Amino acid sequence: MEANFRDVLQSIQQYKPVPWDRIPDLGLYMDQVITFITRMYEPLYGDQTVGYLSAPMINNYVKSKLIPRPVGKKYSREQIALLAMIVALKQVSSMEDIRVMLVPPEGMTVEQLYTQFCARQQQVVALLSDLGRDECSGLTPAMDAAIVSSGFRAGCEAMLKAMAH
Repeated sequence: MEANFRDVLQSIQQYKPVPWDRIPDLGLYMDQVITFITRMYEPLYGDQTVGYLSAPMINNYVKSKLIPRPVGKKYSREQIALLAMIVALKQVSSMEDIRVMLVPPEGMTVEQLYTQFCARQQQVVALLSDLGRDECSGLTPAMDAAIVSSGFRAGCEAMLKAMAH
């Protein structure tokens, strides 16, 4: 089990968010966007990336105004970045919460929001190497990760509630 955990952890640590300037800016068709984002998240989610983003999902995100409508069936760099953030955030947040989180603070662009999002993702991936290393806890790495995730989820909920008031 320990070797398998190290293998999985090593795979996850291969994840590097795609920097803003490496997101295609020439406009991608929907199937290209799906392929791009699926490949982007493969190190994090492995085979489970299948189904994390689909054409009907993207259409729903456009209809619900989470992302702007494509121009000529092509998605811009900004739309692709928003979709990349949605794919990660929807693993732990509702679409309404994501809607709130995707609004850049005043004076911040989507590019800056995405850049900070990626930087924080990298920090979290680096923190994963510490999970399960505390010999005193007696917890499995999976339990440790679930506890950390639960605590952060509760913090996110509290912050979103505070923002709504």
